[in-house]
Amino acid sequence: MFIVPRSTGVAFLAETISLTDDKLSNRPRLQPLRVPAETRLMAVVRIESRKPHRVPATQVAVEVLRAMEWPRVAVLQIDYDATLSERGFYRDLLTEIRHRLPPAVLLEMTALVSWCSGDDWLRGLPVVDAVPMFFRMGVDQHAVTEQLREPLCQSGIGISTDEYFREIPRHRRVFVFHPRSWTESDYRAILREQMK
Repeated sequence: MFIVPRSTGVAFLAETISLTDDKLSNRPRLQPLRVPAETRLMAVVRIESRKPHRVPATQVAVEVLRAMEWPRVAVLQIDYDATLSERGFYRDLLTEIRHRLPPAVLLEMTALVSWCSGDDWLRGLPVVDAVPMFFRMGVDQHAVTEQLREPLCQSGIGISTDEYFREIPRHRRVFVFHPRSWTESDYRAILREQMK
């Protein structure tokens, strides 16, 4: 994943955490991350759950915060498609992470489009931004220009190269996901499209 220009740095997947029953497992990033020394980084932690799980939010927070071991991380983003029954856990997790993070590090989250357009549960969460993901939405396709009511969902948008959208609002950061390994030609094609 990368963030196209009009952004403040590079986002990278730091680790994936899986929750099953009362067990937590993690897959750390194995590929090297090569970016210029002055690059500001956004560490992304993906959380996947096999319902129901009983892993305490405090235990998950400790694992999430391992992402801060990467140098120059200025933003921590949590990517978790929490179900309705997991929202209390997710709220507790974000609160615990924010409490443990250095004050200068921003906390963000990804969001389902429905959380931003017709659902008020994001209100009061201790995050500075929620990025709606406009891909892998099945039959419930949404236009990226639709009205997102939630104030937290106004500054960014997530798209994928294999479900590419045009007419993306210019005032937003654009997180671009790619289902295969990135190549320079892939990168340049996305830049050209975003600069139109």
